[in-house]
Amino acid sequence: MRLVSAVLALCVSLALVSNLLAEEKKPPTKEGKKHAEFVPGMEMLRGLNLTDEQKAKVAEIKKEYGPKFKALAKKRDAIFTAEQKKARDEAVKEAKAAGKKGDDVFKAGHDAIKLTDEQKAKLKEVREERDSLRQAVREKIESLLTADQKEVLKTRREHRRDRRAEGK
Repeated sequence: MRLVSAVLALCVSLALVSNLLAEEKKPPTKEGKKHAEFVPGMEMLRGLNLTDEQKAKVAEIKKEYGPKFKALAKKRDAIFTAEQKKARDEAVKEAKAAGKKGDDVFKAGHDAIKLTDEQKAKLKEVREERDSLRQAVREKIESLLTADQKEVLKTRREHRRDRRAEGK
């Protein structure tokens, strides 16, 4: 009788513990997360061992520029018609299914859009705005970094340029 009670208690305990563990592993919901706005170029800061002060200033830059990049993305997306977006999405899907990657996938999607001259002009304007914002962010970020951090960043950029030149 004691053995049965002990086994039963053990089973109940395991069931409770497994439920608690499963509960902890659930991913947080979107309402519980605070997503920082996407700011291009921030991924290059990974591994630079930023100080807490630098991290705080980078967070301020993200807060300042995130909405600007988001607005530009909306402006860019408004240039394309629904049919062009559908053609682009289908071309990208086909290119990925064919085993293409990176620039080849982008090119397939871009070619499928068939932009008008007016759309090309609007797109050029958006790209120029984006490049200007990127440069401003880059300058602000680099002003926060130490000489060693800047050297690591420079090396990463050179490596990335070399890889692009090689076509990888």
